[in-house]
Amino acid sequence: MSKSKIKVIEANTKEVLFECDFEDHEKAFEYARELEEMGIDIKIHAPSLSETLAVSLGADEEDLSTLRSEVDDEIASHIHTEEMGCVVCLPEDPNLPKQ
Repeated sequence: MSKSKIKVIEANTKEVLFECDFEDHEKAFEYARELEEMGIDIKIHAPSLSETLAVSLGADEEDLSTLRSEVDDEIASHIHTEEMGCVVCLPEDPNLPKQ
Protein backbone atom coordinates (compact mmCIF):
# COMPACT_ATOMS: atom_id res chain seq x y z
CA MET A 1 0.00 0.00 0.00
CA SER A 2 1.33 3.40 -0.94
CA LYS A 3 1.85 6.06 1.69
CA SER A 4 1.47 8.75 -0.96
CA LYS A 5 -1.62 10.86 -0.38
CA ILE A 6 -3.33 13.37 -2.62
CA LYS A 7 -4.77 16.29 -0.68
CA VAL A 8 -7.45 18.79 -1.64
CA ILE A 9 -6.66 21.95 0.34
CA GLU A 10 -8.70 25.12 0.86
CA ALA A 11 -6.44 27.83 -0.60
CA ASN A 12 -6.94 30.52 2.06
CA THR A 13 -7.08 28.53 5.30
CA LYS A 14 -4.77 25.70 4.13
CA GLU A 15 -7.27 23.27 5.66
CA VAL A 16 -7.15 19.77 4.18
CA LEU A 17 -10.67 19.13 2.91
CA PHE A 18 -10.08 15.71 1.37
CA GLU A 19 -7.27 13.18 1.39
CA CYS A 20 -6.92 9.85 -0.37
CA ASP A 21 -4.34 7.34 -1.54
CA PHE A 22 -2.66 8.11 -4.83
CA GLU A 23 -4.38 5.08 -6.35
CA ASP A 24 -7.74 6.82 -5.78
CA HIS A 25 -6.67 10.06 -7.48
CA GLU A 26 -9.87 10.27 -9.53
CA LYS A 27 -11.88 10.76 -6.31
CA ALA A 28 -9.68 13.70 -5.30
CA PHE A 29 -10.00 15.40 -8.68
CA GLU A 30 -13.77 14.86 -8.78
CA TYR A 31 -14.12 16.34 -5.28
CA ALA A 32 -11.93 19.29 -6.27
CA ARG A 33 -14.08 19.90 -9.37
CA GLU A 34 -17.23 19.94 -7.22
CA LEU A 35 -15.69 22.45 -4.79
CA GLU A 36 -14.57 24.72 -7.63
CA GLU A 37 -18.08 24.63 -9.08
CA MET A 38 -19.32 25.87 -5.67
CA GLY A 39 -16.82 28.73 -5.87
CA ILE A 40 -14.41 27.40 -3.27
CA ASP A 41 -10.77 28.25 -4.01
CA ILE A 42 -8.73 25.08 -3.61
CA LYS A 43 -5.28 23.64 -4.25
CA ILE A 44 -4.47 20.04 -5.00
CA HIS A 45 -1.25 18.58 -3.66
CA ALA A 46 -0.17 15.37 -5.33
CA PRO A 47 3.18 14.09 -4.10
CA SER A 48 6.08 14.13 -6.53
CA LEU A 49 8.21 11.09 -7.20
CA SER A 50 10.94 12.48 -4.94
CA GLU A 51 8.42 13.09 -2.13
CA THR A 52 7.05 9.56 -2.46
CA LEU A 53 10.58 8.15 -2.27
CA ALA A 54 11.41 10.32 0.75
CA VAL A 55 8.27 9.16 2.59
CA SER A 56 9.08 5.52 1.85
CA LEU A 57 12.53 6.13 3.35
CA GLY A 58 11.01 7.56 6.53
CA ALA A 59 10.93 11.32 5.91
CA ASP A 60 8.70 13.37 8.19
CA GLU A 61 6.79 16.55 7.29
CA GLU A 62 9.79 18.76 8.15
CA ASP A 63 12.01 16.72 5.81
CA LEU A 64 9.39 16.96 3.06
CA SER A 65 9.13 20.71 3.51
CA THR A 66 12.90 21.02 3.14
CA LEU A 67 12.84 18.79 0.06
CA ARG A 68 10.06 20.85 -1.58
CA SER A 69 11.95 24.07 -0.86
CA GLU A 70 15.19 22.72 -2.33
CA VAL A 71 13.44 21.44 -5.45
CA ASP A 72 11.66 24.79 -5.91
CA ASP A 73 14.97 26.65 -5.49
CA GLU A 74 16.68 24.40 -8.03
CA ILE A 75 13.91 24.89 -10.58
CA ALA A 76 13.92 28.66 -10.00
CA SER A 77 17.69 28.78 -10.52
CA HIS A 78 17.22 27.34 -14.01
CA ILE A 79 14.29 29.57 -14.89
CA HIS A 80 16.23 32.68 -13.92
CA THR A 81 19.45 31.69 -15.71
CA GLU A 82 20.06 34.67 -17.95
CA GLU A 83 17.04 35.51 -20.07
CA MET A 84 16.79 32.20 -21.84
CA GLY A 85 15.72 30.12 -18.87
CA CYS A 86 16.46 26.43 -19.00
CA VAL A 87 17.31 26.54 -22.71
CA VAL A 88 20.91 27.23 -21.72
CA CYS A 89 20.98 23.96 -19.74
CA LEU A 90 19.77 21.69 -22.50
CA PRO A 91 22.27 19.59 -24.45
CA GLU A 92 22.51 20.38 -28.12
CA ASP A 93 20.40 18.17 -30.35
CA PRO A 94 21.71 17.91 -33.91
CA ASN A 95 18.12 17.35 -35.11
CA LEU A 96 16.93 20.74 -33.82
CA PRO A 97 17.55 24.08 -35.53
CA LYS A 98 20.35 26.24 -34.08
CA GLN A 99 19.28 29.19 -31.94
